[in-house]
Amino acid sequence: MPLYAQLADALEQEIVSGRWEPGSRVPSEAELCEHFALSRTPVRQALSRLEQRCLIARRRGQGSFVESTQSALWLLQASEGFFQDEVDRRGHTVTSQVIRAEETTLPARCCDALDLEPDSTGAVLERLRSIEWNVSLYVVNYLPARLSSAALTFVNPNESLYRRLRERMGVEPAGGRRRLRAVAADAAVAKRLELPVGAPVAFIESITWDAQLQPFDYYEAWLRTDRVQVDVYSTGASASLALPLQAESRDAS
Repeated sequence: MPLYAQLADALEQEIVSGRWEPGSRVPSEAELCEHFALSRTPVRQALSRLEQRCLIARRRGQGSFVESTQSALWLLQASEGFFQDEVDRRGHTVTSQVIRAEETTLPARCCDALDLEPDSTGAVLERLRSIEWNVSLYVVNYLPARLSSAALTFVNPNESLYRRLRERMGVEPAGGRRRLRAVAADAAVAKRLELPVGAPVAFIESITWDAQLQPFDYYEAWLRTDRVQVDVYSTGASASLALPLQAESRDAS
């Protein structure tokens, strides 16, 4: 992860944890440069990222101030699962409602995506996922039959699917491909996401493969971007120089 992204995440933790309250002043660029031993460029990029997430507001001649402690995002290119690994770690309450969990014949598009023979059986997991009890994502996962026992057997509906596959089956996500486009919510999706029919939502198609480069999960998801923003990192060769950062609690007044 590039330096500015590490710094943005570290500062975001101070905000969403409540250690920096709304209205409090964020340390200046100079203070952040000195504290983290960074140049101005990554510090400015980190503050811009927090501003884009509506966590801080920068006031000319006064500095940056905490605007809100509520942030939720999906790091689209991350190979991990959506909520527990990207949203939950930012201090939000994440819940899931399981609508369907069964082993059945997979649709042709899913068999193609998972490199399975036509009409293969597999696991289908249909869920509504919420942040702070606000419905944010409607997602349907399709997995090969060899993973059905782990995918469909769970006690806590809120646990991460990928974490369960890792712990029970030794499946380690190694990469994937995600496609995103804007669509109008049809009647079924609109009802799930508590939106008017035709409301714009982000539609994501994803294939995730394991360490052996075998696809093991194909999902389709409809996302309310008014409640979760999609974040994409773009890095160059210098990203390999990233250093681990730690944020300390400090007086922001």
